[in-house]
Amino acid sequence: MNSVENILKILAVEDSEDDLELICNELAEGGFMVVHERVETAESLQTALERESWDVVICDHNLPALDSTWALRIVRQISKDVPFIVVSGHIPEEIAIKAMHNGAHDFIRKDNLSRLVAVIERELKQVVVQAELKAVKENLNDVAHFDSLTGLPNREHLFNHLGSKISCADDDHPFAIFLIDLNRFRQITKSLGMLAGNKVLLVTAERLCATLGESDFVARLGADTFVAVVSGLTQEDRAGDIAKAIHQSIDEAFWIDGHELFVKASVGVSFYPRDGQRCEELFKNSETALYRAKAAGGSGYRVYNAEMDTRGKERLNMETALYHALKGEQFVLHYQPQFDLSSRRMIGAEALIRWQHPETGMISPGEFIPILEETGLIVPVGEWVLRTACAQNKKWQDDGLAPVVIAVNLSVIQFRQPGLAQTVLTILQETGLPPEYLELEITENVAMNDEEGVITILNELREIGIQIAIDDFGTGYSSLSYLKRFPINKLKIDQSFVRDMSDGTNDNCIVMAIIGMGHSLKLKVIAEGVETQAQSDVLKLNGCDEVQGYFFGRPMKNIDLASLMTQIEI
Repeated sequence: MNSVENILKILAVEDSEDDLELICNELAEGGFMVVHERVETAESLQTALERESWDVVICDHNLPALDSTWALRIVRQISKDVPFIVVSGHIPEEIAIKAMHNGAHDFIRKDNLSRLVAVIERELKQVVVQAELKAVKENLNDVAHFDSLTGLPNREHLFNHLGSKISCADDDHPFAIFLIDLNRFRQITKSLGMLAGNKVLLVTAERLCATLGESDFVARLGADTFVAVVSGLTQEDRAGDIAKAIHQSIDEAFWIDGHELFVKASVGVSFYPRDGQRCEELFKNSETALYRAKAAGGSGYRVYNAEMDTRGKERLNMETALYHALKGEQFVLHYQPQFDLSSRRMIGAEALIRWQHPETGMISPGEFIPILEETGLIVPVGEWVLRTACAQNKKWQDDGLAPVVIAVNLSVIQFRQPGLAQTVLTILQETGLPPEYLELEITENVAMNDEEGVITILNELREIGIQIAIDDFGTGYSSLSYLKRFPINKLKIDQSFVRDMSDGTNDNCIVMAIIGMGHSLKLKVIAEGVETQAQSDVLKLNGCDEVQGYFFGRPMKNIDLASLMTQIEI
């Protein structure tokens, strides 16, 4: 009904002005303010329906140029929901029944118009009910097929879309799937909360839609993963340009609740029909490419190729093997000695994990440490390293060797584990190692986004009595503010600066600056990766406190380090 509740807009298919007047009078007595238009032909009926909307169509059965059956057909072609009521003086009962069967809402004889008001009121209520049902169905459809946060198509809608494209596509209608995953999104939600994370997702959705054309299909797969389906791409044709545009749109700063955030993305690409004939296969291959992009640094893109499956299976096999390695005690620790540079006395050792695979032999940490971190196994493995190193150091002391400090690396994931200080304290108590003989090495990147939280954890660790060193200094966060605020004991110069160090080079200047900075903050400075006498001499000349590297000693088994400790003055 019209928005003004008592106004009734009637389209009357009627050839008698007198009969229409009687109908209008009946409705007026029933409380309606009638606005009407009378038509007599199919053409005028169609024009009136197309020109505006009506609350009800009232139709006589027999007109010279039109009957109710024909009129009903015209009405239903243009307006499926408007009530259609036959009001006629003479109509056979079987015709009336057929009209009702074909979609008329009621039949009223002109000599019995007293029913008209009640019928129209009933039909208008039914129109409201039908509109509400339609809105509910549309809402359910939105819930089922669209993401509630961004309004983008969801996973189900995406796969329906891909299925439709594949069913009607052929080799002459290729398309590409771009799987887009945000990096560091979890850090944002941990630091600023889910509401801030949701705002990042909303802005990302807007940027992707603006970057990709209206003809491209953009969906949110879930969490921080989006998908773009781009038609017309053949193999790697233009894929790089599109991936670059995606990266550029996401690389722009996000201003969220007063915070300037920088979010990177990894992109994996697969092509139809080259990389699969089914949507599940295409999607799996784009995921494989995405994982390769993440493994390569996390801010680029990779296009799927068959070799990735082989590497993926190898990676999966290694993940499985790592679970067995932890249970089967295949990990071992080697120890690299650390020396006081001025006295040449051994003052400590760094514990370094090795994987002694029963079939393939020793596996480099560079191959399995990233997998430990991605799978979360770094937490139990890291705890094993800490416990084993502490127990070994205590055993050396029990065997009569002079005490040294054992240095153990902590990954960012380990550092963020709840109850870290209590775990360290428990291990020290279980192994009997005095806390002053344990040093934990953390990287600069633990400070990103939550300096206050890091300070709290470091204070808890320092209260136990252990030492804290910043590992790989100069390659990460590198903020002077955190150096002044963090309760740390030592800076460890990254070996990349030491490796190319010689008089007059930039690396030499960086090493000098780190040593000076550390000493100004009353911190010890140790250089790792020292491999030559020349490097040792430059470090000593510039006041470096401690050194570690092949020139002084390679990583070795516990028994070999014990032997070294007995041979040199400690």
